[in-house]
Amino acid sequence: MKFSELLKKEKLNKVFNFVLTNSYVSAFLLFLVLAAVSLFAYRTLSGLTQSDLSGLSVASVVISFLLICMAYLNRFLFWTILTSSFRLKAPFLLASRAFFYSLLGRYIPGKAGLFLFRIRAYEGGSRKKVGAALITEYIATLLAACILIITGTMFIPVTDAFLTRWVPIGLLVLFLILLHPVVLKKTINSLFRLTGKKPLDIFPSTKTLLAVTSGYILTGLLHGLALFLLLRVFSPVGFELYPIVTGAYYMAVLLGVFAFFAPGGLGVREGFLFLILSFVADSQSVVLSAAIMRLLTLCSEMILAGASGLSYKLSGRRGTAYET
Repeated sequence: MKFSELLKKEKLNKVFNFVLTNSYVSAFLLFLVLAAVSLFAYRTLSGLTQSDLSGLSVASVVISFLLICMAYLNRFLFWTILTSSFRLKAPFLLASRAFFYSLLGRYIPGKAGLFLFRIRAYEGGSRKKVGAALITEYIATLLAACILIITGTMFIPVTDAFLTRWVPIGLLVLFLILLHPVVLKKTINSLFRLTGKKPLDIFPSTKTLLAVTSGYILTGLLHGLALFLLLRVFSPVGFELYPIVTGAYYMAVLLGVFAFFAPGGLGVREGFLFLILSFVADSQSVVLSAAIMRLLTLCSEMILAGASGLSYKLSGRRGTAYET
């Protein structure tokens, strides 16, 4: 490596260290997250009127909210399993605070907070491993989406061969490819090489990846059930359509995650749901249920982030992350 390249790399590392450790940067990042979330909530609420919500029952809102919270708690559980497979450890309260703060970090354009909050939780460990765990989480999410969407296409009330035959076949092939440990290792190490970092030699086994994928499938089922219950408030859809709603929602979330230009996937998720679920329910019902689902999701993320942050503060902030 040339001296100029080495000097440039050292400067970048100093900047990165400053962002991760400076308290003023942390405060600004938190302020930016809260501002983005507030704007996000306002834009969602401004599209709803009192007449739109007249048929909404308290029970359906509470049940859907609890299902969303359960989904996020389940996702955090399997995130800890994933980080353990990379030999990364962190105290429970520290890890939970970073995880739930990072959910709110998605609402910053570019999803910067999503990465920074989690990396900060493992300051005593390898940042490269944290990055690999994040990439693996995306892959496990994609694997779970493949299964949920394949299941949903079996119940689509249309005879379109592309949706009912070729989409499931393509997703099944993608699932089998991504599940192979060699593909996971080469994908992550290729990204590291592009950034000038050395390859990583510790990766989760296929068994661990399957376990995490199964956990994210459960997360998708809980989210899908929450949306399905809201949709039933506005439209008389049958329970046989639950797999379609779940598959459509999980795919919409996935598209929102990869849409770095859209804070929290704003507009991308709702647009995809409107496109797919218009086959099974009227347009107004889909729009209303998607908007309420977005608000409940935001509320659950804020409550979980607040609870984890308060618990960490009351604990005296004991313990630090480490690498095994």
